[in-house]
Amino acid sequence: MLISPTQIEQKAPANRTQNNNMTAKHSLYIQIIILALISTLISGCSVRLQNYKEIVTELFNTPEDVTLSQQEIEEFPYAGSYIQVDERPRAFMALAFDDNGVLKWRTGGEEIIHTKHGRITATNNMSGAIAHTSNLKNDPLACFREAIRRNNQDLTNCPTTWQRDIWVTTATPNKIEDQAYTYTSEFRVGATEQVNLANGTSHQVIKIEERIGTSDNNVATNTFYISTDNARIVKSHQLIAPPSSSQSSSESTFATIEEVKPYTLEEVKNNG
Repeated sequence: MLISPTQIEQKAPANRTQNNNMTAKHSLYIQIIILALISTLISGCSVRLQNYKEIVTELFNTPEDVTLSQQEIEEFPYAGSYIQVDERPRAFMALAFDDNGVLKWRTGGEEIIHTKHGRITATNNMSGAIAHTSNLKNDPLACFREAIRRNNQDLTNCPTTWQRDIWVTTATPNKIEDQAYTYTSEFRVGATEQVNLANGTSHQVIKIEERIGTSDNNVATNTFYISTDNARIVKSHQLIAPPSSSQSSSESTFATIEEVKPYTLEEVKNNG
């Protein structure tokens, strides 16, 4: 089970008035956030980082789905994505920095999610979530994206299997437990289809399904949607926290990620 240090209890609105107040409060938050972000561009780096953390925390720790307007998206000075973990409200995460192709996203509080080629490869300060992934250089997603980037819709030359180890760190008040898993994935390339994102955009994509398993059983199925125009992974539904081997009732935790404001430098730097 995924446990976030800043996770808060979610309560349904008691009435229509309370719900309207929450919506107005959220709208005000976003307006303040955009003004603060613009002002930080003129300030020093330390001030920028401090405000950045506060800004994204406001957008992540919300009891209702976050939805940015088109104007808010255009004025937001960072790349950003929506993320929804299982049935929790949809939140917003902003790109903190690009570490040689590993994109690190601030989600709120101290949590950071690392992605490469659209895949969650590691997290920081998220107990029970993936902490490290090995053998990333052989991830077939890289080959699929490169083929599409070169305007080659025939992905049959890309590998369809991949093995790697992942590490998970689980923290409780009494102990910290590290677990390692060896996963083997099988990939299936689907047909071209259209996806409509919550930010109002539509994309022609190639759907990639990835079945993840161990030597004993199937663990999960990831789905990635790669744009045929720019090879960005504009949407995914993927494993963020595997079931704990020490808890028989534990289940996998999934994250759905959608592009809100793209990281356009990715196309220039040819990384992900």
